[in-house]
Amino acid sequence: MNCFYCGAALTSGTFFCPECGRRVSTGGPDTDRALEPPAPASRPFALVSTTGQRFEVTGRSLLGRNPKPAPEIVYDAILVVADPGKTVSKSHAELLVVADELLVVDLRSGNGTVVRTPGEAPVRCEPGMPQPVSRGSRLLLGRQAIDVE
Repeated sequence: MNCFYCGAALTSGTFFCPECGRRVSTGGPDTDRALEPPAPASRPFALVSTTGQRFEVTGRSLLGRNPKPAPEIVYDAILVVADPGKTVSKSHAELLVVADELLVVDLRSGNGTVVRTPGEAPVRCEPGMPQPVSRGSRLLLGRQAIDVE
C-alpha cells in the first residue's frame, strides 16, 4: 500500500504516513483499511510570481529554478521559476493538492521556503514536512515571491 498523498510505501497497520505525516488509515478494529483517496480540488490553485509568471497547480508539482524530478517520483507538472539571481534552488519545493488543500514541501533548498498568510506570523517550512498554504497566502522562495490564489 502507498500513501495517496505523497506516494510513500506504507507498512500494514500504519495510521500515519512516515514521509508526509498525513493520516492514511481509519484506525479502529480494521487497521489495514486505508482511507479513500481524496476528491480532487473544486478549483485549481493559481500561483502568480512577482516576475509575472502564472502557474496552475493540481495534483503533485515540482517547483524550482531548473527542477529535475527523481526517477521514482511522478509529477503532474514541473514548474520552472524565473530567478536570474539564483536564490531559488534547482528543485526547491514540491506542491501537493489534496482535496481543497495546497501543501508545500521544502526539498532542503538552500534559502528555504516561507509561507506568509495574512494576519498570521510567517512560517518557515521544515524541510521534508508538508506545510498547508491557504489561498491568499504568499510563498517566499529565496528572493522570489509567489502569491497563491
